[in-house]
Amino acid sequence: MRGIRDPYYWDTCLFIAWLSDEIRPSGDMDGVREIIEMTKRRDVAVVTSALTLAEVLPSKFPAGVFNLFDDLLKRTTFRIISMDRKIARLAGDLRVHYEKEERRLKTPDAIHLATAILNGVSEFHTFDAQLLSLNGNLAGHRMPICKPSFRQPSLDLVTEKVG
Repeated sequence: MRGIRDPYYWDTCLFIAWLSDEIRPSGDMDGVREIIEMTKRRDVAVVTSALTLAEVLPSKFPAGVFNLFDDLLKRTTFRIISMDRKIARLAGDLRVHYEKEERRLKTPDAIHLATAILNGVSEFHTFDAQLLSLNGNLAGHRMPICKPSFRQPSLDLVTEKVG
C-alpha cells in the first residue's frame, strides 16, 4: 500500500460506537469518521484483532448497519490479525505486569494491546478510559494510546493579485 503511513490499531469499542452512532463527547465520533474516510482514500490502514469479530455482535445492529461493518473490514486498508502464540504470551505477560501493580487488565483488552504491540502500529485508538490511562508505556512497550483525533480541515485561502 504505497503512501500509507504506519497503521492505527482500533479497539472494538470504536467499531461499536460507529455502528450504533453513539453519542460521545465533542470530536470523538468525528475522529472515527475521519479515519474511516482516510482508509477509503488509502491514506492510512487500520489493524484490529480477530477478537473484534467476536465482540461486534450482529444481533445488536440492524442487518444493513452490520453490513457496513462487514464491508469496512473487506477493504484492503483494514487488517484483521489472528491470535497466535506470540500474541497470547504477550497478552498474558501484560496481565501479569498490571496484576503486580494491582491493576486488572481484562483478557480481551490484553489481547488487543498485544496484537497492536506485535504489529508495529503507530497508535492504539480506543474510547476505553482504563486503556487510555496506559498511554505511552505498556509494561515497557512504548505506544501512544488515544482517542482517534479529528483534525479541523484547513482553509484554502485564495489571495488575489491586485494590479
